[in-house]
Amino acid sequence: MSSLRKQDSLTHTSYARSERIFDDSGLWYFRTREGGQVGPFRYESEARQMLASFISDIQSKEAEAARSQKLHLRRNAIASIAEQIMTPAGFGH
Repeated sequence: MSSLRKQDSLTHTSYARSERIFDDSGLWYFRTREGGQVGPFRYESEARQMLASFISDIQSKEAEAARSQKLHLRRNAIASIAEQIMTPAGFGH
């Protein structure tokens, strides 16, 4: 009997989620998605706090990049419209 459900795909890859906080020789670290390690911290609570701060910083940067990208696309659209309006008929592209 197969453990696949009807909506499951054979090509679907599931990733094991591991604990991001870990200790090594009494010092605490956290793992990033990119595979890096940040630390050492003296206490687990400090590592957890710094991980939360790290994630918050990344999310803020991603949100800022998304806002910047939207603004860039709007400027390009406005410039394109302005170019079409400013180009005399018959002399356009």
